[in-house]
Amino acid sequence: MDATVIAIVRIGLATLADRVLTISTLWMTFGLVCWAMYMPSIERLQLAGGFAVLVYIPALIKERPRRDKSHQAAPTDRE
Repeated sequence: MDATVIAIVRIGLATLADRVLTISTLWMTFGLVCWAMYMPSIERLQLAGGFAVLVYIPALIKERPRRDKSHQAAPTDRE
């Protein structure tokens, strides 16, 4: 395989993994909020809010585009 193809596949897999992590944390946060709203109590609401802050927000930050050079495509020979 060409190095460019491998770099593109690596970027695609990293993006897919980040998206799956974000979607799964979104569903877990939604489930906890539904559970908290079913029989509201301050403990349930704090648990759902704490989970959203401690898990969902870092997952969103992780999904942002990376700026390091390891995830950039290899340069082409067209100069």
